[in-house]
Amino acid sequence: MSDSVAALRQSLAGRYAIDRELGAGGMATVYLAHDVKHDRDVAIKVLHPDLGAALGGERFLSEIRTTARLQHPHILPLLDSGDAGGLLYYVMPVVTGETLRARLTREKQLPIPEAVRIAREVASALDYAHRQGVIHRDIKPENILLHDGQALVADFGIALAVQTAGGARMTQTGLSLGTPQYMSPEQAMGERAIDARSDVYALGAVTYEMLAGDAPFTGSSVQAIVAKVLAERPTPIRTTRDTVPPNVEHAVLTALAKLPADRYATAAEFAAALSSTGATFAVPVQPVLGRNRPALAFAAVAVVAIAVAAWGWLRPQATPPVVRHRISLDSVPETHDWGGRLAISPDGAVIVHSGGVGGRLLVHRRDQLGFTALPSTEGGRAPFFSPDGRLLAFVLGNKLMVAPLDGGPPVIYADSMDSQITPAWGADGYFYGVKRLNAEPFAGILRVAATPGASVEPVTRVDSAGKELFHSRTEPLPRGDKLIFSITYRDGRDAIAVGDVHTGAYTVIASGVRARYAADGHLVYTTRDGKLWSVPFSERTLKVSGTPTLVSEHLRSTIIGPADFAISRTGTLAYVTDDAFDRRELAWVSRDGTAHAVDSAWRGSFVAPVVSPDGRQLAVGMRTGNSADIWTNRVEGNAPAKVTFGTTPSVSPAWTPDGRALTYISGATSTGDVFIQKLDGTQGATRLLKSPRAISEATWSPVGGWLLVRTTTPTMGSGDILAFRPPGDTIPVPVVATPFAEYSPTVSPDGKWMAYASNVTGPFEIYVVPFPNPGTAKWQLSTHGGTSPRWSHGGNEIFYLDGEANLVAAQVTTTPTFAKGRQSVLTSAIDYANEGPSRRNYDVTPDDQRFLMIRRARGSGSSQIVVVENWFEELKQRAGGAR
Repeated sequence: MSDSVAALRQSLAGRYAIDRELGAGGMATVYLAHDVKHDRDVAIKVLHPDLGAALGGERFLSEIRTTARLQHPHILPLLDSGDAGGLLYYVMPVVTGETLRARLTREKQLPIPEAVRIAREVASALDYAHRQGVIHRDIKPENILLHDGQALVADFGIALAVQTAGGARMTQTGLSLGTPQYMSPEQAMGERAIDARSDVYALGAVTYEMLAGDAPFTGSSVQAIVAKVLAERPTPIRTTRDTVPPNVEHAVLTALAKLPADRYATAAEFAAALSSTGATFAVPVQPVLGRNRPALAFAAVAVVAIAVAAWGWLRPQATPPVVRHRISLDSVPETHDWGGRLAISPDGAVIVHSGGVGGRLLVHRRDQLGFTALPSTEGGRAPFFSPDGRLLAFVLGNKLMVAPLDGGPPVIYADSMDSQITPAWGADGYFYGVKRLNAEPFAGILRVAATPGASVEPVTRVDSAGKELFHSRTEPLPRGDKLIFSITYRDGRDAIAVGDVHTGAYTVIASGVRARYAADGHLVYTTRDGKLWSVPFSERTLKVSGTPTLVSEHLRSTIIGPADFAISRTGTLAYVTDDAFDRRELAWVSRDGTAHAVDSAWRGSFVAPVVSPDGRQLAVGMRTGNSADIWTNRVEGNAPAKVTFGTTPSVSPAWTPDGRALTYISGATSTGDVFIQKLDGTQGATRLLKSPRAISEATWSPVGGWLLVRTTTPTMGSGDILAFRPPGDTIPVPVVATPFAEYSPTVSPDGKWMAYASNVTGPFEIYVVPFPNPGTAKWQLSTHGGTSPRWSHGGNEIFYLDGEANLVAAQVTTTPTFAKGRQSVLTSAIDYANEGPSRRNYDVTPDDQRFLMIRRARGSGSSQIVVVENWFEELKQRAGGAR
């Protein structure tokens, strides 16, 4: 039983007894329940939590109450609504029957009299609602129920309530109002002033489908459908079904007019036109051939038909057009996943992106306008498809999960591959990924059979003599015995290699961060400067040839370079761009969400900001090209100063407790050793810790002189928290070290407690242990996801980001022992950048009243998924064709 269902049952106990789930859609999940007071079965529709959070309970319920007054024999009534522990719901009667969609799926076309009757009944409901001032906005076969043969319109006014309550935050949920096949042109163009004639158009489209068997406009993508809605005329119904009366066809085509002024003004007029027999319509007249002409006519028609068919078979096939469109990621939390967050199905019809609100995987289908969250995938990352496209696999903590794309609970396929990064599903029936092998610090590619519980087998081994650091980001080639993967060297270089699955032998073929194989015979790869390239590649010889061609720039980067791109087997390319990656700004955010820029003239690719102990200065890492440095500024801005000038990236600054120096991490790949730099100019950088395992985070205990570090395995996944007291100590000792990932340690002001994030249960949560000797004591602070903890300077609060991208303040006490108290959401952090669970990307001022955060600078670009359909055709033109 999911947490949502449990919470719903608890909140509605005594009023409604929840029985089971009836179905789920893009907006809500429907449950069968029993109305205890009235002793009747009802259907409870519960908005998805991410949608409900975006809308706000009071505003949504206020709007939906306006629809409860609709009482009509062809409108499914609204019985009740409310907020059940943060879950917004509304209650409807249980309808025995089926949706119009289900019947059309089964029968394709309906008998003409029945189609006209259903259309008239829906028109009657619409006309009544329109006269009450309510527009439906989402008429489609799925929202028309057939109960004892009679039509009932469901979800009446829900779309309006969602739009009115949600406002500009609608896009956060991936929800689109309206369905492309039934949208009026004005609705497709995004006009907010929609009137009754938009519903008339939608009903016309539904009626057209009941008669013709297909919606008036169809296409391979949402963009293609919308283009037809705006520019093309529907095919006359009688060309495919000549038994449809001319008056019915005329009524439907009038309802589908492009301009609202050319349609029926009311649904009642449309209903009347469907039944009208008095009007005269032009009907094509067939020529009379005479008594002896039928055979000749038939022969002539046959000859023409054969000629047309032959021309169609033999004529040169038109080159499919290359079509580009963009999917906005403005409202998806800005997190980084070292292994990439994007996957595309083999047929190119489905795109999956990790990091949705609540940490869920987001699914975008070709016939949809937005994303929908995939249930039961909280905390999932690095998604990838099965070779047949029916299953979606992803990483959850230490586990490799597989879920049906059309819904259903995920299944654990492997739980022994620590910190898998960019796994892939080969045609040979194996998963390929990476992990740390036992105590070995560096390892290569592994594989595990795609069956639950299979054992892990090594494939490649890292050549430490050749200065290789680790292997990652693998992709099997189609024929199954070879794979492409990335090599990262100790000096920070990257390379693409192709290896043999059976022998483990491999050869470097190109320089780059990540590569994928394109089925037309190209290698597509990224470089650290954010560029995407393609070069001809032979799967037979395993060699590249020719000159690489630039595909795109400004790809979104992960910690060590761009990784977010994918190619379908059919030639659809998808990649994530971030035109504003180097145009972030630092902002002060108050506890109520009010924000203003620290320094509006200072912009860059900022990461991990920290406030000095006295609250007068700030420090932050800033990436530039392939490198990064530490900068400082005054809290009021206007005085940025560069601190580090090394040849390797320097990241993750931390103030010493006295505020006189900064520690930071420097190494070839944004990980490495810990250095300290005094700010008075009397001494250069000094190494505090040279660790055999690279360090990714470092922070000081407020008292006691402890410096805490978090190790990074070569797979950028499993971290251990260690501590030491410089300068005397040179070997850190483990504080929390498990097979799971422990991130972002923060110590209480009295130095006796430590909070951190861990994925020991799957999704990351916040835990608290005694410090520096935890023993077996441990308290779980968060329950709905948690990363990036910060202990308040007052010691009575722990701040963290929850699974819904909210900044949370949790009240705590630490004497005589640790205890947690009330937790409250301070503000949404969805519009602020973060590094996922691996790094904190905010800090708090000494008075605990303001937070230093990173946001996209006003007026800068945004993150988007660029989708290029039929991209192989473009490759043929730009790079000389497939090889």
